[in-house]
Amino acid sequence: MTDFRVWAPKPERVRLDVEGQVHPMTRSRDGWWHASVDTAPDARYGYLLDDDPTVLPDPRSARQPEGVHARSQLWDPAGATWTDTGWAGRRSKAR
Repeated sequence: MTDFRVWAPKPERVRLDVEGQVHPMTRSRDGWWHASVDTAPDARYGYLLDDDPTVLPDPRSARQPEGVHARSQLWDPAGATWTDTGWAGRRSKAR
């Protein structure tokens, strides 16, 4: 299960759209909405506010492969294959 949370204090209803599947979200008293959904580890998702059909990206997402106005994508940096092991960094200039 993946936990999704978004802060949206003004809408009366927030829904989670994961790969076209829409899930209701539960509101807490402080304006946070949450839902737990079983989904792929690289699923694309966004939020629907009230009755607006526009899927909005997650403002806290780590990955937005199609830009800041498109769906967000789940991403686990621990699963990434890093290729920078030979990089020693930059030398600082001695003063």
